[in-house]
Amino acid sequence: MKNNTNKKYEFANPTIGANTYAGQLSLPYVSAAVKSNLTVTGGGVRTVDGFNHKVVISNLTVAEPLGAASCTFNPTDTTIGESVITLTDFNVNIQYCRGTIYDTWIGQGMDRNGDLPGTFESFVLETLVANVGQSIENAMWRGATPWGTGFLSNDGSFGGVSFGNSALANFATQEFSVDPSTTNILTNLEEVYSKVVSDKSAILSKPGFGFYMSQQMYSYYAMKLGQATTFQQLGSAGEFTGLSYMGYPIYICPGMFNDVIVATYPENLVLASNALSDMNEVRVIPAYQYDGSDNINVVMKFAAGVGVGVAGDGVVGYNLA
Repeated sequence: MKNNTNKKYEFANPTIGANTYAGQLSLPYVSAAVKSNLTVTGGGVRTVDGFNHKVVISNLTVAEPLGAASCTFNPTDTTIGESVITLTDFNVNIQYCRGTIYDTWIGQGMDRNGDLPGTFESFVLETLVANVGQSIENAMWRGATPWGTGFLSNDGSFGGVSFGNSALANFATQEFSVDPSTTNILTNLEEVYSKVVSDKSAILSKPGFGFYMSQQMYSYYAMKLGQATTFQQLGSAGEFTGLSYMGYPIYICPGMFNDVIVATYPENLVLASNALSDMNEVRVIPAYQYDGSDNINVVMKFAAGVGVGVAGDGVVGYNLA
């Protein structure tokens, strides 16, 4: 009997499971993954969302606005520029063996032959978000594959070539005269501050202007202050939170390289992502229901990148020794 290859078959519409979070439904997870790092939560950068490929940031630079009285205008005093941030697509694929966690979650309704309990899905996603957030903290400062360009490097290391290809490449630079340490940290900060005063004094009045440093550099500063009698008399020696230098805030950025201090303002450092768009996705896939394994697959898709608003508005102090 000859098969009828022209027969029309009617299939039911596919059912999308409740464990798929696409577009706006993925916002709580994608947004948290991108913004849960300390640089962002500490207010050190500006975040922009809803972009899928590139972000264009316009800026207005005014030279010397004062001049002799006249009846004409001088259009050359104002320069309109822009900086472009290219977003990189990221894909997180994680696999968990259900057998290793079944006993722990059986009391929360995990069925050997059924769906995953909602509490477990939330636990997995929150854990994944925290791990992705830490990875982004490092990548946004250090760059390297697959992130690309970071604030201080594009290959994961700090040096002349890698910094020259970074987002902060046009910042003024100041090489430290002494190696950063508890003993020398005030000298390091003073050198960066003096460079700002001499070359970039206008940024001192920008909202939030401050100094960015790694946890290690911050610990040097905290220990140095802790050794000062006046600091101990103030009763703050045991806290070491919210420290400032010359009245300006210090932003702790665990992803930064040690032996580096950046002076700029939060509005100038930009972290862009496609959160708030329909181009991201978070999915928990119970693979054990389809392929005979005992695995749970978790997928997260999003895009992000970093850049600066005004290319030269900042100073980078460093030590390459």
